[in-house]
Amino acid sequence: MEAYETLVTRVTPSILEEPAPDHEIERKIVAAALRAPDHKRLKPWRFISIRGDARAKLGEIFAAAYKNKAPNASPEVIARENKKPLRAPLILVVLAKIVEDANVPAIDQKFSAAAAAQNIILASEALGFGAVWKTGDAATDPLIREALGVKTNEEIVAYIYIGTVKARPNPPAPLEVSAFLTSWPA
Repeated sequence: MEAYETLVTRVTPSILEEPAPDHEIERKIVAAALRAPDHKRLKPWRFISIRGDARAKLGEIFAAAYKNKAPNASPEVIARENKKPLRAPLILVVLAKIVEDANVPAIDQKFSAAAAAQNIILASEALGFGAVWKTGDAATDPLIREALGVKTNEEIVAYIYIGTVKARPNPPAPLEVSAFLTSWPA
């Protein structure tokens, strides 16, 4: 029942702070990701851990990528891009590692990586931390991909920001399941 309660009551935290999960807990979180649905056991994922000073370096890369895309961007906008990786003490980048000619469509492999990302969020919550899923332009920007060593057969599915929850918004009202669930044939 505890796992179910985590699923139906989880709300994305609004502010994360130190401490981050230590390396042992981080490995447990990634171990949960490795249990994502995986057709034909391709293991179509890879994870990059970014913590400490590496977050500031990633911020510099985010800022440079934004400036490349928008050369007339204001210094305030560039500074905001630079600070994005500092929103949490740990970032796990989730990549879909597409295995060609595997008799499994690439989209199924991407969905497997997305399921791994969701498992990271749920494992973080279960282990006492908060997690936020981000993507945006940082998932596809060539400069960022190169800096992170993303290979041509890989796609960034998520940047999962993880830390200790400082603030969490009030949970929204429960949704009515019947508004989203239909039976077929009707």
